Amino acid sequence: MKFNPATLPEDEINSGKIWTLLQFNDDFEKDVDWFSEKYQRIKSKRVKQENQVKALSDCYNKLEEINNKNSFAGTALQWMFPNPNFWKENGKEVTAHAFSWGPEIWLEKENRVKWEEYETSKNWLTLKTDWPSINEGFKDAFMFQYRQIDSRAVHPISKNRNDSSFPHETDFFEGWDLVDAIKQISDLSEEDLETKSMSFKTLQKQYRVLAIPRHLHTKKAVDDAFKPLIKQFKADLPKNASDPFGTKTEWKDYLAVREIQEDGSIPSKAKAIKTLIEKRHCKDRQFLVDGVFRLSDARRVYEGDITNNCKEMASKINSVYPDLLL
Repeated sequence: MKFNPATLPEDEINSGKIWTLLQFNDDFEKDVDWFSEKYQRIKSKRVKQENQVKALSDCYNKLEEINNKNSFAGTALQWMFPNPNFWKENGKEVTAHAFSWGPEIWLEKENRVKWEEYETSKNWLTLKTDWPSINEGFKDAFMFQYRQIDSRAVHPISKNRNDSSFPHETDFFEGWDLVDAIKQISDLSEEDLETKSMSFKTLQKQYRVLAIPRHLHTKKAVDDAFKPLIKQFKADLPKNASDPFGTKTEWKDYLAVREIQEDGSIPSKAKAIKTLIEKRHCKDRQFLVDGVFRLSDARRVYEGDITNNCKEMASKINSVYPDLLL
């Protein structure tokens, strides 16, 4: 039976779902194969040095591109094909070179031990590694990526949201005139430009920026201003935070059908669904007539829902990469 990420505990469920969706995504698999071929060149002693450097540069640039689109995929590739950066507690690099792409290893004892166990095992992450079998270091890094889009009020461990986005009033526009900045671009310090650029990227990627009138002088005025926004925000949102990555029923049906297809004898999805219905309901009394199972009756009850669940999961698998579409 295939591992079902919908059965994971709350702290891991969405991270596990995203990883499993990536495992099934054809485009991600193609990029993993591309990295695998390049990585073998980098590590091979038989490849000329200039070809190794070229492969190293290609991998670095490709991972930068992927990481900017989908940080989950970027983190996964870092642990599949590691070229780590090591950091001390003071934030200084210990060992790295121009084309180090990660993972980022902070040299506290716990992190160092996790990395050393991973590196020496050679049992590195692959597309066949299910979530329960994943190394703790990768799991920590992957779950940190989910914290950036987690909607819970507090982190279950730290009890705050200091490591992720949180509701607040932004000071991005304070003392900043765009027209003047453009006119005086040469006079602005590099530090000012970098600070504003980072703030802009953070707002763009992690927040929905709303225009709230500054002059709301009473509590009622604030309530009245936010009510239509709250209604608009809720309109298309699911009840459960894990639903966008597949409900428990969708995962159960999809994985069961996929397992039947991968057995080899029934590649057709439609036939696999029929087989699943018969397997699940052949002993249900409502479908037995004189002790004989009526598959056609069971199909009328269950086939539509199972087919729709499989379509929903196929859509989620397609939308998880290259861009994580939420």
